[in-house]
Amino acid sequence: MINLLLVEDNHKVRELLAGLLQAQKNFTVAAKADNGLAALELLNNGVQADIVLADLNMHEMDGIELTEQVAVNFPNLKVIILTMHAKSAFLKRALTAGARGYLLKNGDMQELYQAIKQVYEGEVVIGASVNQ
Repeated sequence: MINLLLVEDNHKVRELLAGLLQAQKNFTVAAKADNGLAALELLNNGVQADIVLADLNMHEMDGIELTEQVAVNFPNLKVIILTMHAKSAFLKRALTAGARGYLLKNGDMQELYQAIKQVYEGEVVIGASVNQ
């Protein structure tokens, strides 16, 4: 079972995505947060996750800042950025911060499911629609 921490500031998107992920037999959504700061608080309070799925643009703390903090404080935890930004500049910032995946929100759900499995197994995954 792959434990996920879902970090998305849009409540409807967060709940929809959580439901789709929970419906998969190999995934469980261990916790949800609406920004990076809240996600770090959950992790510091003992939430167990294998992968953080994080939006790029959020209030309080964005996905890049969250990725940097996770890399320092939770080095075994992997981050996948989910975003609407397809430009290579955002991709480079995310990978430099330590993200192990970068996917577009408008991509196929099967691509997300596969990316989670691949990142869990140690691969770096970049979505097919991202401008590299």
